[in-house]
Amino acid sequence: MAEGSNIKDQIRRRSYWAILGLGLVGIMIAAKIVYLQTKKKKELLALVVDIQKKERTIPATRGNIYAADGVSLLATSVPKYQVVFDPFQAKKELFESKIDSLAMLLSDFFGDKSYLEYKEKISHGRKVKSRFIALGNRRIDHTERLIIEKFPLFREGANKGGGRFEKEEFRFLPFNNLAMRTVGKLDRETNRVGDFGIEASFDNYLSGKDGRGFYERLAGGYMKPIDLESDINAEPGLDVITTLDVNFQDIVENALRQQVIKMQAKYGTAVVMEIETGEVKAIANLSRKTDENGVLQYVEDQNYAVKEGTDPGSTFKLASMAAILEKTNLKPDDFGVTCTGEIKHNGVPFTCSHEHGDLTVQQVFEQSCNIGIYELMKKHFGFNRPEDYFKFLRDFRLDKASGFQLKGEPIPVLKNSASSTFSGTTVPWMSIGYESRMTPIQMLTFYNAIANNGNWVQPIIVKEIRKGTKTIETFDARKLDEPICSENTIRKLHRMMEGVVQNGTAKGIKTGNCPIAGKTGTSQKRTAGGYRKGLYYTSFIGYFPANKPKYSCIVVIDEPVGNNLFAADVSAPVFRQIADKIFAYDISMHRRLVLKSDTQKLAEFQNAGKVSDQKLIGEKLGIKSQPAGDGYAVPKPVRRDSVAWKSQNPDKNMEAIVGLTLKDALPLLENKGYRVKYSGFGKVKSYELLNKNLVALILK
Repeated sequence: MAEGSNIKDQIRRRSYWAILGLGLVGIMIAAKIVYLQTKKKKELLALVVDIQKKERTIPATRGNIYAADGVSLLATSVPKYQVVFDPFQAKKELFESKIDSLAMLLSDFFGDKSYLEYKEKISHGRKVKSRFIALGNRRIDHTERLIIEKFPLFREGANKGGGRFEKEEFRFLPFNNLAMRTVGKLDRETNRVGDFGIEASFDNYLSGKDGRGFYERLAGGYMKPIDLESDINAEPGLDVITTLDVNFQDIVENALRQQVIKMQAKYGTAVVMEIETGEVKAIANLSRKTDENGVLQYVEDQNYAVKEGTDPGSTFKLASMAAILEKTNLKPDDFGVTCTGEIKHNGVPFTCSHEHGDLTVQQVFEQSCNIGIYELMKKHFGFNRPEDYFKFLRDFRLDKASGFQLKGEPIPVLKNSASSTFSGTTVPWMSIGYESRMTPIQMLTFYNAIANNGNWVQPIIVKEIRKGTKTIETFDARKLDEPICSENTIRKLHRMMEGVVQNGTAKGIKTGNCPIAGKTGTSQKRTAGGYRKGLYYTSFIGYFPANKPKYSCIVVIDEPVGNNLFAADVSAPVFRQIADKIFAYDISMHRRLVLKSDTQKLAEFQNAGKVSDQKLIGEKLGIKSQPAGDGYAVPKPVRRDSVAWKSQNPDKNMEAIVGLTLKDALPLLENKGYRVKYSGFGKVKSYELLNKNLVALILK
């Protein structure tokens, strides 16, 4: 027993010491709490506030993108608002008197919850002292915000009622997908940085400068903005004024879409450029896509006009012909070639679409004769080391990028005798549009220079940067000081391109409202196994009106499907439709009508009459010159604002009564001894002597 008692005593003593130790720890904790809540209270609260308060970024409002008129919006930032509520902010009496009506209005407005569900959500938030509740199932626009601002508690203001709105900006395209790939969009991750198009290329102007402020971390991880004097306001982005015309863009997109759908093409692109200024007025791109249900559709997801380089095909023959004409004194009507349809070059077949027979230089171009270009190149440049030919191509700037303002334009691939892949077949195939890579915008820039009497102009799509109504920066197209070829060559090339439409490969589109000129191009597509027959890249490049060029245009349709797959049947009709519709829309291209002045029109209708009466009428009508003397006179217009007067004497000339009123003619005839019969109303149109004393008058 003694041994058991000793064990119990030991346990008891140890328990006492443990309890004593715990008691001392408890006393120390209590003392520390008292110390912290008294001596250290201010210091700790300041530390908590500092931890809860963080610096925040105040996003800058992104600048707008406008069409050429400076009014039509292509892209803008639209504010949306998240409706939030602090249920603990309002005083008890105010909250309880308004919660029912607020819940009812919120339920009617959003339609996502019943009145009771809204009331329960807000009341529970107040019970647990929540400082942030998101309301509604969507963000609202500014008009809807004005409605909710009148709801109970919201109309009391954020500090008294607890309702507020958190702003977030979204990019909005007023014309939907019109020129979407060109205008561009923002990146999906941040929705703040330009991802492609003008949004990306001019992001440094559009983005603005973010501001800085502070926010307070609330329960649940929500951030409540704090308005402090130390906030640095954001600087909004600048506005970008493009060269695009929304009406031209609509014309081009619709014409292109109709044809790529009809031909089930891989893609299509078209560009319209103002010849003298280099301003791109429209640019469209459409890609063939199949959705998840297998339905074929066309979307604008790539800028083929700027980025897609390929063999240009027969449109490159304009450059080859320009080089030939620059080097020689050939005239369009000179004999060119006898086309047999196929020849051999170094053992390799070199073919035409068909056997053309005898052709002049003009007809070689009009009929897009491969063998004709081949023979002219062989005769005047040769194929082994044609340095002169390559120099002309460099003079035409075909080896350089156009300098277009959108990002992503590649450098053209244009071979010369120093190229690693140069061979004995390079020049023949290159001269008809193969063994090179050029984008549509680069080919259009060359054609535009030819249309512009040899004056090369850089294509541009943005012409101005504005801050409000103030112009900050302007962009003018770069121009070369000297023409890329002679005036004589330009005249010949213009005649040849007009001939393509009137008599050549594009004669199927010669009928229309607007005279056009240009060149067709059909090239076989290059695949891993070489060029593939039946797979074509078709294009038509030209300008309009042909007699007084104002716009250049390129239409490309890649890999059309079906019959009649050449450019004359695929791309050329789209060009015709675009040219006719723009011609109808842009009245500046129409012959100006000189309208007759009021003086001219009135004088033409005024007939012979007494001089006294004519003076009175002339004064009333504002006719400056007046008849002189007595008797009768008739006006004849000589200028826009004056007339000449011719005297008439019915006493000596019976014919002078024609044009007189019955009031004037009757006494004249009766004084001469005539009896007068008349029929009709108005002035004397004609007369007839029935006998020597009787006159019949026809009035009208």
